[in-house]
Amino acid sequence: MRLSSRNLALLLLPFLLPAAHAHAAAQPAPELLWTVGGFSAPESVVYDRARDRFYVSNMATRGDDAIPGDGFISRLDGRGNITELKWITGLQNPKGLALANGRLYAGDDDALVEMDLDGARIVARHAPDDGSPAQFNDVTADARGNVYAFSGRLDTVFRLSGGAFAPWAKVDTDSTGKFNGVRADGDRLLLGSWQVPAAQGEQLGHLTTIDLDTGAVGRIGNAPIGHIDGIEPDGRGGWVVSDFTPGRLLRIGPDGSVDPLLTLSIGTADLHYLPERQLLLVPMLRDDHLRAYRWAPVSE
Repeated sequence: MRLSSRNLALLLLPFLLPAAHAHAAAQPAPELLWTVGGFSAPESVVYDRARDRFYVSNMATRGDDAIPGDGFISRLDGRGNITELKWITGLQNPKGLALANGRLYAGDDDALVEMDLDGARIVARHAPDDGSPAQFNDVTADARGNVYAFSGRLDTVFRLSGGAFAPWAKVDTDSTGKFNGVRADGDRLLLGSWQVPAAQGEQLGHLTTIDLDTGAVGRIGNAPIGHIDGIEPDGRGGWVVSDFTPGRLLRIGPDGSVDPLLTLSIGTADLHYLPERQLLLVPMLRDDHLRAYRWAPVSE
């Protein structure tokens, strides 16, 4: 049967719509301020307020031809200029970054890597007791200085607290999907999944919550969102997230509603947002550069 162009458009319409229903209040598009290149598969960025610096994780070579141990951390000044490209070396594929207790932490293939900021060196590698690679990705720290990382191999959130590294929460990833993004937000942990397994209908990922005190598991909204990578509070009760594969920046409302902000390219990775400066930083993993945008959410 031949389809007219009009009928074909109607047939394809459900596949062209966003994964989740957009909120009625449109959000402004981020305004590009600057771009800095020269990285090697940058995955995450974090701001050090005490030193007015940015740190960027570089996965470097990856995949079947990856060179072991060539991952590194870059240091930038507060204006986004690279001051030392290979500031800390000797990592595998460093991804998510977090600052806590005067240290920098990175989620790596084998371990949670702890780095000394003044000495610019690795001081500890925290790994599961079974000795196998943890498959950590994103990391985050709560207000008490506890550091969290999700193991994709063990489907478990690990916590580094008071120098002790141990499993903290086992997750039913058949229901939630495996997590990429992890972010402490007040009294709970937010975890963004890539996709939910076929047994549950094979949906795109969503935001799961875990209460830091009780361990109770919840969810932000009901609709699928996307291949969630970075998760950042927007300062107004919602979050800005990166959808890695289609390269989208999204604003998630407190009720789980989704507002598309901007579409970039595949590899839009673990972003960082500074509400007080209205500054949104986005590593472009496949393009080897970091972008900075001016953006602030509108009131709902």
